[in-house]
Amino acid sequence: MKVRTKKAGVVFLSAALIMAAGIPVYASEGADTGTQESSMNLTMSKESDYMMTIPKTTTSIQFGTVDTVIGDLSVTGDIGTKQQVAVTVEKTDFTDVKDEKNAFPFALQSGGADFEKAVWNWEQVRADTPTAYSLTVHIPSETWGEVVAGDYTAVLTFHAELQDIE
Repeated sequence: MKVRTKKAGVVFLSAALIMAAGIPVYASEGADTGTQESSMNLTMSKESDYMMTIPKTTTSIQFGTVDTVIGDLSVTGDIGTKQQVAVTVEKTDFTDVKDEKNAFPFALQSGGADFEKAVWNWEQVRADTPTAYSLTVHIPSETWGEVVAGDYTAVLTFHAELQDIE
């Protein structure tokens, strides 16, 4: 009697486990062929990730120099084929550290044009050699002619955003 109880318990436990796992188990013969067909959906997900690389802090802007290359801006990583990374920049004027009213403007340029925004697609982000924008601080001679003695600082703030595209 105990052997039957154990077998019945194992059968009951197996059935309970199958039902709890949500796996439908049934058998029936097909109409003519004696076969059965079933399907299962599989899913997986990988999050997008990217890293923006900006120039390091520089103190190498010399008085009177019109164009000073400050480094490269690039984005690397892994994003979806229907995504892009857009990078914008905000800048402050060069401001005298002792007199904030004493300031002068400059242009941030890349390739001889003002830099405002750059966009990387998924292929550029994944490339072995990343797409990079060489950045230059442009201060015209006329502006240098108006600058008074002092110690000046400016701040560049880069914003990167992962965007979905159609």
